[in-house]
Amino acid sequence: MAHPHPTTYDEMPYVRKAFPQTQPDRLGTLAKLFGLQPPDLETCRVLELGCASGDNLIPMALGMPNARFVGLDLSPRQIEQGRQTVEALGLANIELRRQDITEVDATWGVFDYVICHGIYSWVPAPVREKILAICRDNLTSNGVAYVSYNTLPGWHIRGMIRDMMVYHAGPFEGAVSKVKQARALLDFLAQSVPTSLPYGMTLRQELDEVRNEPDAYLFHDHLEEINEPVYFHQFVEAAGRHGLEYLGESEFGEMLVRSFPANVAETLRRIAPDIIRMEQYMDFLRNRTFRQTLLIHQGATLRRKLDGIVLDGFFVASAARPVSAQPVLTHGVSEAFRTPNGLTHNIADALTKAALLLLAQKWPQCLPFEQLAALSRASLQQSTGIASSGATREADERLLSDSVLQGFAARAVELRLRPPRLAQTPSARPVASPLARLQVEHGPTVTNLRHEPATLSDLHRRMLLLLDGTRGVDALVAALVKLAKDGKIVVPGQEGGPVVTDDAMLAGVLRKAVEAGLPDLATSSLLME
Repeated sequence: MAHPHPTTYDEMPYVRKAFPQTQPDRLGTLAKLFGLQPPDLETCRVLELGCASGDNLIPMALGMPNARFVGLDLSPRQIEQGRQTVEALGLANIELRRQDITEVDATWGVFDYVICHGIYSWVPAPVREKILAICRDNLTSNGVAYVSYNTLPGWHIRGMIRDMMVYHAGPFEGAVSKVKQARALLDFLAQSVPTSLPYGMTLRQELDEVRNEPDAYLFHDHLEEINEPVYFHQFVEAAGRHGLEYLGESEFGEMLVRSFPANVAETLRRIAPDIIRMEQYMDFLRNRTFRQTLLIHQGATLRRKLDGIVLDGFFVASAARPVSAQPVLTHGVSEAFRTPNGLTHNIADALTKAALLLLAQKWPQCLPFEQLAALSRASLQQSTGIASSGATREADERLLSDSVLQGFAARAVELRLRPPRLAQTPSARPVASPLARLQVEHGPTVTNLRHEPATLSDLHRRMLLLLDGTRGVDALVAALVKLAKDGKIVVPGQEGGPVVTDDAMLAGVLRKAVEAGLPDLATSSLLME
């Protein structure tokens, strides 16, 4: 999150990372789901307010070479860091500017997507109004704006903890000292407040979450001078004054009433006649602390009921894998599919099971929905002798669309308008993302080609640095052997045995590691086509 005060961000730069939920493909996908015609991703213009070091915007520019990106931030240190990365990558489609949000005017032109992540709650009221004015004045007629902000009622409790930290850290100078003192207070409270009382139980839960945040998050999210959470309906009212309308949330599943028990969902439908009241009541039930809201110009006709739609024109991907070694496709037999984040989804519909198996084979690449539906029908007929779950092809496509949307809501399935440019399998001379190769020199976590974080082992980091398209497996093994001989990597023996130092043994162990590691890097969406 960037901020209009440069001193604190120059002193303690924000955590450098990408935010998948802000990616234009995600924003355009949701716009299309709700019945709009979003701007073309191939040639779109994107503006990010508060871009920090560009670590959210630069991966977009790398993956969308024909689009145009502009980011602004008031921290000279962060903007300079971002410009160095842009220069190292040789990107000509992105510009990072050191400027104040209030300086954006008509001369900046219009943008198809405006992103403002982690700014709105941390700036004075006039700047908040300016953010919404930019979303009105600098957004194309069919564009989508993303604005995130802290919300009530959840921030009442978190705000209480913030007040305690600000009070305690107030007499101390400098970001590092303030964070150190804030952490000391958090530890003291966690050890001292009895959890046998409701206050202690509630406080402890929030304390544990705040204590686990990195220093930069804790400082900029909790100790900055301004932090103004709002109720959702207040944010929508403010947006409305600027001619903006609520489209949805960047996380589709957060909008669904079906995530509540049936009796709760029924009451919500009865007391909330429109989507704004529905979303506000859901915040009350969830004690929500943060929203990532999408805005559009007022006047668009939105499709709020998605039951029965067909997902033609969308691309589908899924990393979910069947738990069973030999899943049964027969309709009515439940099979478990597990996602990389550990969630398990039980599927009984035959066509959906066939589709998930196909997507697992194709991961990390996408399939057009129309192709997925056809291949799934063919796979089902080959496996069971039955062509479909429904009566007709059209019925199958509606059924599969509904299943894909349920998977999308549960984060088991990805929906896109444009497949990312990446390799499903390693080529003879693999090429890793040039951005990831830069990032891996500074730590184990990099941004992959799907705009998501990927954390690598030490050996995978070393491999990634070598994947510039000049080396095949033999050359990679030779380079890794040299690194091991120079003491730059350690190759342990099997089952905790002594470190391998013999040249022949090193070559054998590292060849196996390379042959296994390259597909892993492809699966992690780190290899270019």
